[in-house]
Amino acid sequence: MMKKCTHRFSQLLPALILLFLLVGYSNPSSAIAQNNDLSVQIDDYLQSLTEYGFSGAVLVAINDEIILAEGYGLADEANQIGITAETVFDTASLSKQFTGAAIIHLVETEQLQVDDTLVDIFENVPADKAEITIHQLLTHTSGLPEFVYDRSYQLDREDAVQRVFDANLVLEPGTRYLYSDTGYGLLAAIVEVVSGQSFQDYLEEYLFKPANMHQTGFYNDSRWDSLHVANAYLNGRDRGSVAELPGPYWDILGFGGVMTTVGDLYRWSIALQNGNVLSPESVELLFTPYVSEDNNGLSYYGYGWVVMDAPSLGTMIWHDGADLAHNAIFLNLADHDMQIIVLSNRIDETRTDEIFYGIETGFILAQSIIEDDFSVSPPFVE
Repeated sequence: MMKKCTHRFSQLLPALILLFLLVGYSNPSSAIAQNNDLSVQIDDYLQSLTEYGFSGAVLVAINDEIILAEGYGLADEANQIGITAETVFDTASLSKQFTGAAIIHLVETEQLQVDDTLVDIFENVPADKAEITIHQLLTHTSGLPEFVYDRSYQLDREDAVQRVFDANLVLEPGTRYLYSDTGYGLLAAIVEVVSGQSFQDYLEEYLFKPANMHQTGFYNDSRWDSLHVANAYLNGRDRGSVAELPGPYWDILGFGGVMTTVGDLYRWSIALQNGNVLSPESVELLFTPYVSEDNNGLSYYGYGWVVMDAPSLGTMIWHDGADLAHNAIFLNLADHDMQIIVLSNRIDETRTDEIFYGIETGFILAQSIIEDDFSVSPPFVE
């Protein structure tokens, strides 16, 4: 099974997130500050999870200080190569944050506006899609279907855009949230049309280089010849390295395909914080909670980021993703000045519920650190 880049927990909130979002806690910031052995506790905790299948790289930073950046488990079982903090992973839908930032960079440089419509950018736009705005694409309110591609790794930009134009709308644009890889693929095409550069070159020049992300790129990048990329393990079976995939073609660009390390993702977070990529006003656009993802008011979508006001964790800006067997989560716990990044190379679909080892570990790790209680285990621990 070829996995699409999905933001799963917008659809599966009750199963895991509510496990800890609705529980109370007492004075968590004090607990963090007083715990001088926190990095050891985290490391011991993550080491224990490898006995239950977890493998991946983890970075935890508090108050702008990295307190842990380590690898756990194996990147290549056949050759017994371990994962380190420098191991490269496919980030899947975490890629959407870079697409959102690229669009806002075009807005900041006055090449685009978020209320521009598709007819302002493309020719021969069908009437039902003519008034879809950039804002609607960014917030998953365009009404476009989730996925119109076939992962053939052969689509060019014109073919991909035409597939979007040919697709039937699922909802009337602007009515409500519907997660759409399709919409973010179209945003990547917009970056190229407006800028005159390839999507990859635009991200490299205006996002990755200013953020000092030198271990970040796309499928089929020559830099992977000298950097180790983790193999993907789906149901325990080796699916090989994503570095060997062709492309990247237009059935992945914009909503997936960015490969990176936990360290580079943290550099990206710091670059946003320090205004090295976008102005503070533009960063605020990324993190604004524009549209509710669910019916209970817990989760909202910004521009490539999810924004939550969680009772047990405070304001949380985050995103997840999964593709092939790699899965990733980036958690920014704003009220605690804490970032948690987990990149994993293992997914298990053989049980009743799919197990996304990295995503599940990231959420429970956040709870454990804030509550200073490492007795709670992810659902995959039996």
